[in-house]
Amino acid sequence: MLRWALALLTALAASTSIAQVSATASLVSDNRVRGVSLSDGKPAAQLDVSYDHDSGWYAGAFGSNVKFYRGSPQETELIGYAGYARRLERGWSVDAGLSRATFIGDADYDYWELHAGVTSEAVSARLHFSPNYFGQSIHTVYGELNGSYRLTDRFKLIGHAGLLQAFAGATDRAGSHPHADLLAGIEIRAQPFTLQVGRVFSDGASRVYPVGSQHTGGVLTVRLSATF
Repeated sequence: MLRWALALLTALAASTSIAQVSATASLVSDNRVRGVSLSDGKPAAQLDVSYDHDSGWYAGAFGSNVKFYRGSPQETELIGYAGYARRLERGWSVDAGLSRATFIGDADYDYWELHAGVTSEAVSARLHFSPNYFGQSIHTVYGELNGSYRLTDRFKLIGHAGLLQAFAGATDRAGSHPHADLLAGIEIRAQPFTLQVGRVFSDGASRVYPVGSQHTGGVLTVRLSATF
């Protein structure tokens, strides 16, 4: 999927002058997804390639190494995504799209997800729906709110709050109550590099992820990225 997405992005970029292709390579101390570690608490290397067209259509591909629990093999997670964004007045925009997560080495965890949200320069909110989250026959809704506050040209505070709710399917695996995750940190930017240091807070109760319980709590994370 990643090879196909990269080929598509390259072809689209070559076909029009009003499109933009960018890539972000990152090293993270812990691959945390919605508060849960998908790298067994270990570092991960990630790559995100995105295509944005002036008409509002966008597409991209994301890749990361994953390791669900101690003793399991290293795997690769690939996410292809696409959607449409429309600018509104006063700096706001709305977007909607879908994504497909594929795990090379264990296709049982593959899943689709739909999303819709609103974004401004400093705040964004999104709602995600999956009919088969992590391939476990669980229907989930995930809501998230992200914000930032610029201190200087290079420094800003960042924050995130998310809530995952299983509402149908094999809910006995996820529990009936929502699972929350939070992040508070700081971002330092010196083009083309960005350094993020943050503290992840998680309720540690979610059983929907194929990971050990020791990787569902809070932790300090570091992310170093370069955008081209």
